[in-house]
Amino acid sequence: LRGVEDPELILRQHMDDLRSKLPELNRQVAEIVKLEKMLQMQFDRLQAKVTDLESKVIAAVRMGDQHKEAAKTLIAGLETSKTELTDTAAQLEQAKGNSARAIQARDSYEKRIKQQINEAMRQISRAKRAKMEEEMASLMMSFETGDETDTMQRMTEKIDERLARAQARTEVAGSTLEMQIQDVEAAALEQSAEDKYVEYQRQLGLIPDEPAAERTMLPVTETSTQSEPPTVQTETQTEEN
Repeated sequence: LRGVEDPELILRQHMDDLRSKLPELNRQVAEIVKLEKMLQMQFDRLQAKVTDLESKVIAAVRMGDQHKEAAKTLIAGLETSKTELTDTAAQLEQAKGNSARAIQARDSYEKRIKQQINEAMRQISRAKRAKMEEEMASLMMSFETGDETDTMQRMTEKIDERLARAQARTEVAGSTLEMQIQDVEAAALEQSAEDKYVEYQRQLGLIPDEPAAERTMLPVTETSTQSEPPTVQTETQTEEN
């Protein structure tokens, strides 16, 4: 399945996971800081209480033995408050350290998240560039292997074949018509020669005559083998005439 993983999809999911952890971390840090704030308020109240009890103890002691029991009660309360104040101060100091470490850890984690997100975005850009280069390489490979050229050449050959076939049919049809015309002309010439031959036979008396309307030639006179010399009239004969 690793071969079909989409780096961009996985990196974006990783970025979402990192971002989703930050709100929970902030909530935990807020709880730690809240404890510090509560201890600080408790410390402030105890400190004010101790200050108030100290002034009351001093006042009760100054009032003499008749207020001794009240003074002792105030002193006991003062000692208890001082103990609580000391414990609260220690807890507050620890809470402040915890808050500082929590905030520092949160800031460090947030910084690390931002770095990872920035790196993920950079890798996404590289993944997109790699995908684009893969597509370009595939396209160039198709040019090199001749996929598109073979298709073009194959279609060109088919078109040439169809065009040659159509031209051949036209040429054959034209030559056939021309041959038919030549045959008709040859037959007409043959018939004309035949008619003239028959006409010669009639005029020479070799075959019976036909009506003059059907003749196609003028009469032909038969020439004798010995021609008579022309008659020469003398001047006397001319005068007598």
